[in-house]
Amino acid sequence: MEVKHAMNVPSEPVEGMPGVTLRWLWAGPDGAPTFALRLFEAQPGAATSYHIHPHEHEVYILSGQAKLRGELQEQTLGPGDTALVLPNEPHQFVNTGSDVLRFLCAIPVPHEPLGLKAQVSLYPLRQEHLGPAIDAAIEVWRSHGLKVWPGAMSTFIEGNDGALWLALRDAFAAAAAQGETVMIATVSNACRRPQGDSKP
Repeated sequence: MEVKHAMNVPSEPVEGMPGVTLRWLWAGPDGAPTFALRLFEAQPGAATSYHIHPHEHEVYILSGQAKLRGELQEQTLGPGDTALVLPNEPHQFVNTGSDVLRFLCAIPVPHEPLGLKAQVSLYPLRQEHLGPAIDAAIEVWRSHGLKVWPGAMSTFIEGNDGALWLALRDAFAAAAAQGETVMIATVSNACRRPQGDSKP
């Protein structure tokens, strides 16, 4: 068990976010195995970037006034308010008050991305046309920034672990929206893409 005072943790500017600093209260270097807790401080008028990522945020407003911008709505936040930002949900925190905005933000402990490759086969069941389900999955993989090599029997995909696992889930959902579907995936951090495959 460890204890520290938040104000004794050095603050650092956040690149690309003028007027915003953060303190890593607890993270991997402290021995935290699962969650990282951060304290953000935004000067009046300052804002975090409008961004998206594959993990969720849990946020608690300590002081100041904020606007939480999303793709479809905005929320006004003050001391004691909490917010849950879901994975892949665009968001931004804007200091709308005259005082410094301070909020706690918990995320999964950052780790070095692990490069993964997967061989995926999709089998649409009882569907007149097989193409729409397969095309929907391939589009999802590409939209997640993965390298994609479609083949006659299976498709190879490649990218970092966070994007790849999320893309597998989302691709199955996209294919399943077309009808009943079976997906078989073999995932590796060692295997190379077979020689002779066409470029992505």
